[in-house]
Amino acid sequence: MITDQQYLSWHQKLSENKLFRRFWVFWGIYSVLTFFVISLYLIIINQWQVVVLLLSAFVLARHIVSPLIFTVYKKARPYQRLQYRTIYSWLMSREKVIHNSFPSDHAISFASITAVLMYYSPTIGWLSVVLVLMSGPARIILGYHDEKDILAGWVLGVLSAWAVIYWLAPIVFQ
Repeated sequence: MITDQQYLSWHQKLSENKLFRRFWVFWGIYSVLTFFVISLYLIIINQWQVVVLLLSAFVLARHIVSPLIFTVYKKARPYQRLQYRTIYSWLMSREKVIHNSFPSDHAISFASITAVLMYYSPTIGWLSVVLVLMSGPARIILGYHDEKDILAGWVLGVLSAWAVIYWLAPIVFQ
C-alpha cells in the first residue's frame, strides 16, 4: 500500500526533476493519444468494425460504468486528500473538485480498449498492454489515484470489453 508520505515524495520529485516529470506526465496524461493513432491505423487498414467495438467498449466503461459507481461511491483523489496541486493538462486532464477517484477513468478506458484489441488484433493489443501497464503507475505517481482505483478500473474495463465482444460484436460483424 502506498503511503501519504510516498505521494508527497513523488509530488516533490515531480516539481524538482524535469525528466522525471516529463516521463510520468507522458504516460499518465498524454499516452491516451496513442489510442487515437491505433484507431486511425485500424480505419486505414479497413478494420472499422474493430474501431466500432473499441469505441463501444470505451463508452460503456467510461460513460456508463464509471458514472454509475461515482453516483454511489465518493472517494477523494490522493492530491485532494493531501491538499496539494498536481500536474494538469488543459487538453487531457483537468483539475477536479469532485471526489471521483474510484475507479480510475483512465484505467477503465485503457483496459476496455486493450481487451478488445487483444481479442481482434493481438499484435496491436500487446502494444496497448504496455500503455495500460505504464499509465496505471503514472496516474498513481501523479497523485490522481490509489492502487485500488487502478486495479478496479482494469477489471471493470476488461469486463466492459467482454460485454461488448459478447453482445455487440455479432451484430457489427454480420
